[in-house]
Amino acid sequence: MKTWTRRDLTIISSAGGDCFVVACDSCGSVGEKQGDVLKHPARLTAKLTTRVALSEVICSGAEPIMITNGAANEMEPTGEQFIAGIRDELANAGIFDIVLSGSTEENFKTNMTALAITVIGVCKESELKFGRAERGDKLILLGEPKVGNEVGLESVGFYDEVRRLLQLPQVREIVPVGSKGIAYEVKTLAALNGMEVEFRETGICYKKSAGPVTCFIVLCAQSAARQVLGIYPRGLIIGEVM
Repeated sequence: MKTWTRRDLTIISSAGGDCFVVACDSCGSVGEKQGDVLKHPARLTAKLTTRVALSEVICSGAEPIMITNGAANEMEPTGEQFIAGIRDELANAGIFDIVLSGSTEENFKTNMTALAITVIGVCKESELKFGRAERGDKLILLGEPKVGNEVGLESVGFYDEVRRLLQLPQVREIVPVGSKGIAYEVKTLAALNGMEVEFRETGICYKKSAGPVTCFIVLCAQSAARQVLGIYPRGLIIGEVM
């Protein structure tokens, strides 16, 4: 058994070729408690925090099998709202058969909403969507970076599009973009392949936070760019790896 990392993912591989893929995300001060900076229902906090870790696992090619909910708040009512939000996001992703466990803070009264989500998925190591890039491969942006009150709270994510993209052999990798922004994720992806990035001017701020995964980067062969844009017509080619 070996353990290794790829971007924000931890992968645990077995001698038989199976592997576990682990992703996590946390959110603090977004809720309806006195100390919260951004006021939103805890249910939405959980929905969007789940989206980050869930998207990471699905984009890797793994099938989510378990979610842990680390709620640093009381079970009633905040923990119950967290569970409802997690189930909302699982429904968006078309996932209904999954283990959900967690813990709450029952010893002390809290005045700020805080949550950590961990998602565990499984797949064959050979099925991981970490393809080797080639020079000239395109970087295509799905969605746009948004944060805070810019985020569409009733959005359903990009699960359908991601699953279709995972079926394209010439899609090398799909990267959810979060708080570190597009430029960070793209440069990290290029570095993993021993390459650099040549960005195109699109008018989008590549350093802006994408909050709870409001956009994705698709790395694909030049010949597959048209297929990717066929699946998501509003996508933008933002650069190439060189």
